[in-house]
Amino acid sequence: MDPQKQQKTEEDLKIIKSTFENHQELSYQVFEHMPLGICVTNENGIFTDVNATYCDIYGYTRNELIGKSFTTVVPAASQQELTRLHDEFLDNKYELKGKWTVKSKQGEFFEIITNAAYLYDKDQDERRKMTLVVKAQEMEETIKRLATTIEILENKIKTQDIANRLAEHDMRNRISSMVSIAEILKETKLSPDQLKWVNMLKNIGNDTLRLLSSAKDYAKMERGEYQPKISEFDLVSIIVNETGDLKDLINLRQVDINVHIDGQQIDPTDHEILFKGDEFYIQHLFQNLLSNAIEASPEKETVDIYLESSKNRLEVKVHNQGMIPVDIQDTFFEKYTSSGKEQGTGLGTYIAKMIAELHGGSISFITSKASGTTIVVQLPQLIEKA
Repeated sequence: MDPQKQQKTEEDLKIIKSTFENHQELSYQVFEHMPLGICVTNENGIFTDVNATYCDIYGYTRNELIGKSFTTVVPAASQQELTRLHDEFLDNKYELKGKWTVKSKQGEFFEIITNAAYLYDKDQDERRKMTLVVKAQEMEETIKRLATTIEILENKIKTQDIANRLAEHDMRNRISSMVSIAEILKETKLSPDQLKWVNMLKNIGNDTLRLLSSAKDYAKMERGEYQPKISEFDLVSIIVNETGDLKDLINLRQVDINVHIDGQQIDPTDHEILFKGDEFYIQHLFQNLLSNAIEASPEKETVDIYLESSKNRLEVKVHNQGMIPVDIQDTFFEKYTSSGKEQGTGLGTYIAKMIAELHGGSISFITSKASGTTIVVQLPQLIEKA
């Protein structure tokens, strides 16, 4: 087999794999018509979907495969090893590509080239693996078909991106109008309570405008391409503001919030810690951690925030009396990890980890039934303590 042709096929499969991972809704529209075999398996290695080309490659009908183990098409000698690799892929999400020997319904053994995409089914709350398959002996013809498919996918994505940008533009205009109205209202005679709500409306509007761009930023963070917008700001004020924004949740849970700086419980409005970083994303890091801590706290308990600072390091600990459920402790900072939240996306702690690492820092936790949970964020780049 020509190594250059195999490499070209693997590169084409990688492009399509990325398309399925990043544009899942769009990708399912073209799933059935892809000119290469595609199967989707669940956490137990059971086929949940296959396309027509996959069935043609192995000689099975769709009904013969759905609900069966993927080892149906794997020689007996390789079944244990490929089952182990399937499980590892779902746990680690690493790129699984290569050349494998498989078998058809008729008992014929042949070679395939594969790549795999990690998917998450929100409706079923289940991790899934999508495997892309090219029959090695049909490589040249497949390469030609892949080139056409990639061009079609790129055009569809371009069309979808244009539609998304138009929708985003309309949304930005409406939110900008809300912010402008809030600015005008601030110049009128308002009571203190009215002024508070107008300021909140303005802040939420500005925050939402920035959030419209954050999805692209998070994708860049995952690829290591995001350039943080560095400025100097007061970290204590950010924590105070985020606590204020969570007032309704605090009242609902009937929890108290205590802030400690360098071991002393203090009134945070009288202190500041100057820090250099990406203010918007540092704010969202603590927004995620504080809201999680309050939601996870037993009612009428205390959530404690500890800040320990030195010239070159800042450590922030957020403690509550709840314990992280055992079933999610090993994956707490991974995508889609959630437990007991009807509206949870399972992305809050994953995003917090990305933001901490973006700043050259780290995030970890200590949890037990007796002591509760402490999230520990360590960040460098501290400027000074005032």
